[in-house]
Amino acid sequence: MKWMARTKARLLNATDVFCPSRTLRPPPESLHVSSPSAGTRWTCVERHRISWQYTGALWHPCDVLLERRTDEGWTPAALLAAHVDPRALGASVVVPELPTGPYRVLITSPELPAAACSPPLVIRHP
Repeated sequence: MKWMARTKARLLNATDVFCPSRTLRPPPESLHVSSPSAGTRWTCVERHRISWQYTGALWHPCDVLLERRTDEGWTPAALLAAHVDPRALGASVVVPELPTGPYRVLITSPELPAAACSPPLVIRHP
């Protein structure tokens, strides 16, 4: 029976020359946070723009969260925006009153294989 599997594989490889579209797969959905960048400093109760780029066809709304760096790792700190259309390529958010320290932006969607994170930023008080 192994010869049958080998024959099928050879036939598929041979027909790929004539039907290349069968071997092409759409790119996986991915999202990359482009702003804020590394070393950004935000002040509480100010408005800031978060922007991203994506590949694939994301249609499900995204949530934009803020995570705080603690001794235990990254922990949820605040929901900045909910149900954002990923095709908007960004969101304008107000930074809530939070303790001073290192944070990062996290963008999640059920369609993404993994959440997208910004580089660390610092939030401070005015």
